Amino acid sequence: MEDEMATISVCMIMKNEAHNLPRSLESIPSTYEVVVVDTGSSDSSISVARNLGAKVFEFPWGDSFSDARNYSIRQATGDYILILDADECFTENIEIQVKRTIENSPKEAATVMIRNVTDQDWTQHRMIRFFPNHAEYSYVGDVHESLSFKGAPARYNNSEIVLLHYGYESEEYNNKGKFDRNLRLYEKELAANPNNGYMWYQLGKLYYSVESYEQAYHAFATCADIGEIGQPYFPPMLIRFGYTLLKLGKSEEAFALITPFGQIYPDFPDLPFLLGLLSMETGRMQEIAIHFQNALRIGETSIYSTVIGVGSYKAHYNLGVYYEVTGDSAKARNHYFVANQQGYEPAGKRLMNIV
Repeated sequence: MEDEMATISVCMIMKNEAHNLPRSLESIPSTYEVVVVDTGSSDSSISVARNLGAKVFEFPWGDSFSDARNYSIRQATGDYILILDADECFTENIEIQVKRTIENSPKEAATVMIRNVTDQDWTQHRMIRFFPNHAEYSYVGDVHESLSFKGAPARYNNSEIVLLHYGYESEEYNNKGKFDRNLRLYEKELAANPNNGYMWYQLGKLYYSVESYEQAYHAFATCADIGEIGQPYFPPMLIRFGYTLLKLGKSEEAFALITPFGQIYPDFPDLPFLLGLLSMETGRMQEIAIHFQNALRIGETSIYSTVIGVGSYKAHYNLGVYYEVTGDSAKARNHYFVANQQGYEPAGKRLMNIV
C-alpha cells in the first residue's frame, strides 16, 4: 500500500449539485475510483455523476453528515480515501501530491489545504481529507463531521494536497437553503454539548456569513470563554471575532482581544495584520506600520486558516496607504509597487495616482 501502486478512492456526498459536478469530477485522475453518494437530489445530479464515470449510490438524508459520509467511505475499494465535495476540484498535479503524501505518512490520516478561490478575500484552511481505507476510521458529529480512529480523534499529518473550493460562503447559505439546516444542526449539537468550542465557532461563522453580527458576537464570545487555545480552530476564530467587533464598531474591544495572542501565535500573520487595521480605526498612528511590518516578517502561512495576502501584498498595500496619508510618497510608492508586482490590482491604481 505504501508504493506507487496504491489505489485511491475519491468519496463525495451530494444533493442537487448537477451544476458543480462536471468541474469537480473532471478534475479527478482517471485511475482513481470515484464514489458518489446522493442524499436526495431533485435535479440531474445522479445522471450527471454516472455519465462522468462515478459509482453512484443513494442514501436517505437523516440530518447527519457523518452517517452519509460513513456510508460513502464503506463503498470505497481503494487503499486510501480522499474526500472531495461537489463544489471543489483538484489541482492538475494531484497525483504527485497524493504520492508524496503516501510516502510521507503511509499509515496516518492527512490534512489537505482548501483554497476558497472566489471569496472577496481568498482564504485557505486545512481539513483532514485523506486517510487509509481501514474500518477503524469513521466520521462522528451530525454537522461539520470529524474523522475518528477507533473512537478517538484521528491522528494526522499535514500534506501538500490542495483542493480548490468555489462559491461565496454567504451565497452557499442564502442560495442553497443551508442556513436553516445548519442552524438547526448546530443548535442540536450545542444543546447536547454546550462546551463544544468548535461548534460555537461554526455557529459564529454561520451568523457572520449572513451579516448577523450581534449573534456572531455572542457565539464567538462563548467560544473564546471556553478557551481551547491549543485547538486548530481557535486562531481563525480570534480573527473572525475581531472582524465581528470591527463590524459592530467595537474596535477598542477588538484591539484588547487580539493583542495578547500575538505572543501565543507568533507565526500567524493574520493577527498583526488585523492589529494594523484596528490601529487605523482606533487612531494608534504610531503602531500601524509596526503591525503591518510584523505581518510581512511572518509572511504567508500554510499552517493556519488564513486570508491569503495578509503576509504579503495586502500588508504592503496597507503600508502604502499609511505612508501616502502621512506624506512619505517614496515609501508609499515602494510598497504599492511590491503589492502590484505580487498581483494586487488596487495597488497598481494607487501607484498611478500618487504624486
